Amino acid sequence: MQINSIDGLIANAQQQGQTAAQRAVNQAQGFAQELEKAKAERDAAANKLAKGENKAGEAELTPEQIKYNKKLMEACKGFESMFIQMMYRQMRQTVPENSLFGESQGEKIFRDMLDTQLADNMADAGGLGLAKVIYQQLTTREQADKDMEARRQAALAEKGIHINIDG
Repeated sequence: MQINSIDGLIANAQQQGQTAAQRAVNQAQGFAQELEKAKAERDAAANKLAKGENKAGEAELTPEQIKYNKKLMEACKGFESMFIQMMYRQMRQTVPENSLFGESQGEKIFRDMLDTQLADNMADAGGLGLAKVIYQQLTTREQADKDMEARRQAALAEKGIHINIDG
């Protein structure tokens, strides 16, 4: 009699454990889907910004501003590429050289060229995401500076003071 009740308790506990595990899996899958959705929305917004469009898809920037933004993004990717290349160089320094044969100068040059190409490819493919973050930070800062200058000009105009300093 006692064995049957213990077996029943064990079966009940196993069923509850499986139910809790299934709930946890479902929650994790739901979270992963929400995360992917947010990532897709963020990337779409970044692409619109790079093309010079506002959230409604309407062009807001002049062709010069779009060209400037593209150059800025290229510079950000270049910076990320340099950063990745420095990481590769530092990682290579942690690996001991082959003491049996050593390394020729040609091998060292080739390895450095390989690291440079790997870093460039990685940055072009999205890399660490550093280029996007730097680009967003710089464009946000630039827009904030423009807004601040417009507010300053408006405040001075209200007081009857007209100063226009380009620079």
